[in-house]
Amino acid sequence: MKRLYSCNITLICLLIVGFYSCGPSGKAHSESETEAQPKTELTNDSLSLITIDTFANVAVVPIDTFHNSLAQLISGMDLSYFSDEINIDSAYWNNYHKQVGTAFSKMEERRLVPMQKWMDSISADNINDTSLLFYPFSGADFLHAYYLFPEANDYVLMAQEKIGDIPDINSMKSDEVKNYLDAVDQSLIDIYKRSYFITKRMKNDTREGGELNGLLPLFYWFIARTDHEIINVSRVFVDSSSVLKEQSINTELPANRIEGVKFIFRKVGSDKVKSMTYFNCDISNDGFIENPEFKKYLSAVRPGNSFVKSASYLMHYNSFSDIREMVQQKSQSILEDDTGIPYKYFDSLKWEINLYGLYVNPVKDFSQSRFQADLNRAYSHGDKYRGKLPFSLGYHWGTQKQNQMLYIKK
Repeated sequence: MKRLYSCNITLICLLIVGFYSCGPSGKAHSESETEAQPKTELTNDSLSLITIDTFANVAVVPIDTFHNSLAQLISGMDLSYFSDEINIDSAYWNNYHKQVGTAFSKMEERRLVPMQKWMDSISADNINDTSLLFYPFSGADFLHAYYLFPEANDYVLMAQEKIGDIPDINSMKSDEVKNYLDAVDQSLIDIYKRSYFITKRMKNDTREGGELNGLLPLFYWFIARTDHEIINVSRVFVDSSSVLKEQSINTELPANRIEGVKFIFRKVGSDKVKSMTYFNCDISNDGFIENPEFKKYLSAVRPGNSFVKSASYLMHYNSFSDIREMVQQKSQSILEDDTGIPYKYFDSLKWEINLYGLYVNPVKDFSQSRFQADLNRAYSHGDKYRGKLPFSLGYHWGTQKQNQMLYIKK
């Protein structure tokens, strides 16, 4: 029987082996040991550690076999690890594999690859895309964060959707597994078609007691489909001292604490270890009042780049002024559409302003009072317009009258 939860042995071992050092020959040693021992290195400014087998002189970063295989299963890529336990018939699996693969390939061709090429062309010489990426109001959307900022070493995502749990796949009947996989695919329909999750549908899809019971399986799907391997998965929370701590499996979270899930992963074929942390949180001003330790934690996150899309215009309101100011304070660059921070808050003496695409009225689901006359003038008459968008990303997916703004701190 294969285990649902893997122990966090990898990271523990990384800390233990850090007591060794390398001699002139390049082989590690201690006063009492003569054989080569591993050592621990910190990768650039990432929080992730790599174990180095100095005897073989190669990086040794073992993947978590269970969680990596689970991601392959959920994303319709590979069934083999679970084939002895769940006995899904080949006809169903082949159809699921083909259906998901086709949907992803179309999305990649029409949106993701053009989006990635565009971002590289406008930012290659302007921003440090290996920095941390800060993504408020993200939902589970690691997908677009990765394609826009593929070299980021850490991703911090936050939204109000619950994390949930992964069921014990090994104990599920074949039909239960099928229903679970179908529910994952169903929850992604809006991502396939529109590029964003519709809040009401997502709440229903991930409701407690439902097939998915939270966002967690979607992170596995996105990580696998972006060609990454999982090294470790852990539940985390921000304690009363604003310190991020790991939560043991099956233990109750302390009261009134912000919960998160953290993935450590790497690109297939790469030795660069990265992380993605998602927080289930309320980042309105009231939410920060209720959880001041979380606001302090986010404020201390190191500077990087920020990304905002399809964010319901929340940072237009005074009730979200704290997160609006925090994003501007900690960002070296901000990529957003008009649902993010309003144009009026960007001082051209402090920010280089680059406008792309078309600016039109908000879609009918949102108040027309969110229309920004100053932004419209900048698009129509200003010298900050930089050209069209070769992809559609955001609320105007039906008309493709989309906008993107890249603000770079001077």
